Amino acid sequence: MSFQSPYPLVKNSISDYIFALLIILGAYIAGNIPLLVVFSQLNASSADIIYELQRNLGNTVTFVLFLFSWITVFVSVPLISKFILRWPFEFLITGRKKIDYKRLGVGFGLWFLLCTITFFVSRNDLVVTNFNVEKFIPLVVVASCVLLVQCAAEELIFRSFLLKWMSTRIQNGLILSIITGTIFGYLHASNPEVEVIGNVALVYYIGTGIFLGLIAIIDDGLELTIGFHFANNLFAALIVTSNWQVFQTDALFLDTNPPAFTWVDFITAFGGQVIFFLICWKVYKWKSAGKKILNG
Repeated sequence: MSFQSPYPLVKNSISDYIFALLIILGAYIAGNIPLLVVFSQLNASSADIIYELQRNLGNTVTFVLFLFSWITVFVSVPLISKFILRWPFEFLITGRKKIDYKRLGVGFGLWFLLCTITFFVSRNDLVVTNFNVEKFIPLVVVASCVLLVQCAAEELIFRSFLLKWMSTRIQNGLILSIITGTIFGYLHASNPEVEVIGNVALVYYIGTGIFLGLIAIIDDGLELTIGFHFANNLFAALIVTSNWQVFQTDALFLDTNPPAFTWVDFITAFGGQVIFFLICWKVYKWKSAGKKILNG
């Protein structure tokens, strides 16, 4: 198993998992309906949904509409856990008897700090100030709420539901992380930066998915991964944005550099993840990390 639960669990059939997956897909599709309805009511001059929504409704409203599908997924997960899988909701998030909110805070604070340091060290003259207090304050409130739900939903699906399902057949934690991380990466293939930068962006998404899978397995829960994921997305929404990234917001800074993902960016991103891992390994004393990775 991906998490060693303290709860007695029922035995789930393959049909339970398939039914749960279908409900998740249905919730995701239903969550996209408001976006399509709003777009259909606009006097759009092009088929570019992002451009037309931002032009007519602004960045923050567009931001919420594009992430609303993950809110509906998040709402569906506790219902699936209780009525289909018959799992205690806590088991979806942690192998501990209760959710460790302090761990979530550590994951968030540590990764947000590392992102901030990296940004200011690597910032050049093409990263310009974009601060507008009237737009930024609503963005802080909206992004903090919506992104926490979105990141928690993604972690629950990829690093909990799928990981547990696959662990009924595969006991190797590394293989589980590679499979779920690859699925996670390819489901981001429609993001604008993949089209602009190329497949190297997929490498980043897949690598990050594998990394988060390993963290979830080693730490026996999602608290650190939710915190990490939330910090990563909130930083992209509040601190620095560009006109070619998936999150186009009224952030503090606007990056006008040409779209690129260089070796320096690659090393910085995954180097930061190594630092994150080592700090957590030291703080939480992951002495059996190797055993968990190999045995799940």
